[in-house]
Amino acid sequence: MGTIIASCVLSAVAAVTAAAGWISSRRIPAEQQLRGRKRLLYLGLLPASWKQSVMRRFRLEDSEVRYYRAMYVNESPGAKRTEADCRFGIAAILLLVGLSTVLLISTFAGGFTATRLHEIERPDSGTGVTRLRAHYRNRQYDISMAVAEKQMTSEEILSEAAAAEEKMLGWILGDNESAERITSPLTLPERLPGTPIAISWSTSDYRIIDYAGGVHPELCGEDGEVVILTALLSYGEWEETMQIPVRVCRVAETADPERMRLEELLSACAEDQAYEARIQLPEQWEGSGVEFYREERFSPWMFFFYAGLLGIVLCLLSASRRKQRRNERERQLLREYPELVSRMMLLMEAGSTIRLAWERVVSDYLQHRNKGGEQMYVYEEMLHTRNRMSSGIPEEVAYEEFGKACGNIRYLRFSSVLVQNLKKGSASVLPLLRKEAAESFCDRREQAKQKGEEAGTKLLLPMAGILIVILAMVLVPAFFAL
Repeated sequence: MGTIIASCVLSAVAAVTAAAGWISSRRIPAEQQLRGRKRLLYLGLLPASWKQSVMRRFRLEDSEVRYYRAMYVNESPGAKRTEADCRFGIAAILLLVGLSTVLLISTFAGGFTATRLHEIERPDSGTGVTRLRAHYRNRQYDISMAVAEKQMTSEEILSEAAAAEEKMLGWILGDNESAERITSPLTLPERLPGTPIAISWSTSDYRIIDYAGGVHPELCGEDGEVVILTALLSYGEWEETMQIPVRVCRVAETADPERMRLEELLSACAEDQAYEARIQLPEQWEGSGVEFYREERFSPWMFFFYAGLLGIVLCLLSASRRKQRRNERERQLLREYPELVSRMMLLMEAGSTIRLAWERVVSDYLQHRNKGGEQMYVYEEMLHTRNRMSSGIPEEVAYEEFGKACGNIRYLRFSSVLVQNLKKGSASVLPLLRKEAAESFCDRREQAKQKGEEAGTKLLLPMAGILIVILAMVLVPAFFAL
């Protein structure tokens, strides 16, 4: 009953909040008013005003105002802020409505009511703890109850033991084909499958078959060794012993006889020093010296290989980075070329000489760079050319070297036009500069188109990845359904 009341209260609060927000929207200033269908967002105006009050409380109002003024400078910053805050309020109201709906559904589904128990299911094995609440004489008691597994009757025990005698050999063989030829580890279960009957294992020779079922065929003779596995089945006070004989055989090897004799030598050393913490290995055998080494985990040549591979990778990365920077320089030079030609043409049409126009462009760039602007390769080359001319290099030589340093055919044409101006005067050069400026802007437009095509090509790879994911989502469930 309490959860129903709580859900009704939450729904009522959400409705009152939405209504109050709609009513209070009439007092919003004109520059913050919403238009058209966005006026429905006024339902969340009351939580929005609470949000603004909190921001003023923590002195975040100014940063909020600056943000909207910066992001929507040509629009209405106040209306954009109102819209965003009202969306926040709508989300808060929907959260209240969703919470009340979940409470109602859970209440009617019985999620908050205690279920009366008439029986308790026992665990499959072991003992579990069940916590209950008891109602007795108008009082409640919290009780912990230990619930053990279902006990087996004598008939069930004998029946399971008789069935185990027939199936036990198949359970323990593992990857071996038969009990007459055991070469790989055995599987020794701790319980009879599907029953609480415990099994304790022992073997007649722990050197050949250990406690965990591991098999050591190298310790057997040529004809193999017969080992008796003893399984002690126990359940409560009932016990029964079961013996299973198996033959462990040596694995056929192609190694030379001398290696096998060395293995027998080491096995004999281990048996003779069974009570020692460390096994001393022999240094002489049959009149000759013998040495033993631990197998190398890594070859020293592998380190040389990985070092060389790392060097190649670093070289490739360095070359790739240099190529990337060169490409970026080339793209920047092409991007700045139309603007450079236009500025030089305008300055020369205004009556400046090439030297004065060059100085003006460089000085403007220096001011831009000193203010934290981006570094431009073409203007750095122009600065270097100006410094060379100031040091006494002839203008004609300096302009030619500028074109060569830029390493682009457009700048070579530009430098040749400047050199021609020095020889023939500006009257014949200005038409060339106008033509060069027009062509450079056309080239820039083509470059923009080319970049757009490249961007579309780069999207093919993620689209192919999405296609593969979709195919996997469709085909994998169909494959498993077969």
